[in-house]
Order: sequence, then C-alpha cells, then structure tokens
Amino acid sequence: MSPVPADLVTFYDSIGDVTWADVGNGYFLDPASDVLLRLQEYGAVDVGADQEAHGLVIGSNGGGLCYVVGPDGQVHRMRTASLDEPELDKVADDLRRFLELLERSLTRFVADGEPGSL
Repeated sequence: MSPVPADLVTFYDSIGDVTWADVGNGYFLDPASDVLLRLQEYGAVDVGADQEAHGLVIGSNGGGLCYVVGPDGQVHRMRTASLDEPELDKVADDLRRFLELLERSLTRFVADGEPGSL
C-alpha cells in the first residue's frame, strides 16, 4: 500500500467526515473507519496507468461515483461505479483543493439549487 497523504490524515484528525445528503445526489466523505473497512474488503484502487500507485476510496457523490485519493494526494472521481477496473478523472491536486470545490458546490446549491458537476 502506498503512503497516506498528510492532508488526509489531518482531515480525519480534525473533521472526520462530511455528509451533504441534500445537495444534488449528495456529497459524502466517509469516516476513516468506513475507508479502512472498504480497503480491507476491496483493497486499494489503482490510480496510475502503470498500476503501481494505489489510492483509497474516501467517499462518493451520491450518484454511485466514488472519490479516490492517490498517494500523491491528488483526488480523482471514478467514471463508473465499479471498483474492479476504475476509470478515473482527476478533480483536484490535493484534498484541500477538493474541499474548496465541495464548498463551491454547496454555495452554488444554496444560491441557485444547482450542485455543480463535482
């Protein structure tokens, strides 16, 4: 298993989880216990083309697409709901930026009812 990015450790030490079930389909960043359970049951997710880098599924968008953090801290969103051979799109360079994008989605939803495309 690749090392866990420091900002993910800080997130779980400070915040723990995020549940916005009423924003679009919902946005969920799972508690560390759920992340570790998923890791134990399904293993890490390949995030590199060479399948040498492995990431952790940390949550979902409520529509079945998961968010994965790679060992370099980048956050990816899966294109399909399958963990077996995931296709990933990078959504943020690090967890801090990802949380800022989540905040923008919430702000947009409050303003006009549209959650954005995160």
